[in-house]
Amino acid sequence: MSRPQSAGAASNGSAGGQKQGYENYDMNGDQASTPPVRSSTPAASRPGENTNIDIFVRVRPVQRPSPRLLLDQTENKVEFHIPRDVAAGYVNNQREHYEFRFNGVIGPEAKQDEVFERVARNVVQGSLEGFNGTIFAYGQTGSGKTFTITGGPMHYADRGIIPRTISHIFSEVSRRADAQISVHVSYLEIYNEKGFDLLDPNREIKSMEDLPQVFVMEDEEGRTGFRNLSMHRANNEEEALNLLFLGDTNRTISETPMNQASSRSHCIFTVYLEARKNGEDTVRRSKLNLVDLAGSERASKTGIDGTTLREAKYINLSLHYLEQVILALQARSAGKERPHIPYRNSMMTQVLRDSLGGNCR
Repeated sequence: MSRPQSAGAASNGSAGGQKQGYENYDMNGDQASTPPVRSSTPAASRPGENTNIDIFVRVRPVQRPSPRLLLDQTENKVEFHIPRDVAAGYVNNQREHYEFRFNGVIGPEAKQDEVFERVARNVVQGSLEGFNGTIFAYGQTGSGKTFTITGGPMHYADRGIIPRTISHIFSEVSRRADAQISVHVSYLEIYNEKGFDLLDPNREIKSMEDLPQVFVMEDEEGRTGFRNLSMHRANNEEEALNLLFLGDTNRTISETPMNQASSRSHCIFTVYLEARKNGEDTVRRSKLNLVDLAGSERASKTGIDGTTLREAKYINLSLHYLEQVILALQARSAGKERPHIPYRNSMMTQVLRDSLGGNCR
């Protein structure tokens, strides 16, 4: 990947869970604006601490790495050295050094299997034990989030976190002969704060404006449900992958000054697991959200306008609300009094509510 990007798995909650985040940077030192997960790094991502949020940074390779960016994979930190602007004169208080710490730094030489093992495996394994979880990929547009989450189309080794998660889950299902485990999936797109079903069979023949919107609902016990979002049973890895590929072809993308095929929506691929051990009546239900967040961008630098500018406003606002929720959850887990978590500020945080602050790990 070419820009520092952040990816992570998020989980937290009554089960003593954790969240993980993942950011993307590139070797040029470019960075996404207002990273929602990184903001909680000082409290959440120092190695060795008992934290509810794990944040990993992955650096995408570029042809000419910048000397201003320093990766320390031993100390899990990223440093930026920005020389002072001589033209500003003698009285210049410009900051020259920036340092960010993470749970892990994944260098430009890292392969996709390493990313899965370090970032996703524990959360995926937790979902098989009955805990909800969420894995985000966050970063500036063009930083490689979709490559990290979904993977590249050319080589089998380039499979991303979602295909590897599917493979791991069905491998575990076949191995656990003492239990009956069913797997269902859904694929939700959030475009300009409106939800749409990426697996709706009518997407190929209807425009987005004519498709039914997905609405989030809550029952009396605070559990989240959806209207107009289809859930599909997957009996094996191939069926689950086919659903993933179908949804990917229906995503909303457009060209921007920074990316010829920029994702203009947040996409949430959710795996629902239901397990019952042979001879027992107890059923364990869990779900795993795999989220490809839309790329953030600064309109003042990219010069976008019209529809692209409107999309960027919704993207950045929803990322801001996600930041608020994660910071509030982190403050609560640190023992601070936070009676209110602002889940209802955006559709995305409503959708992920029970996998951010519910029964997660």
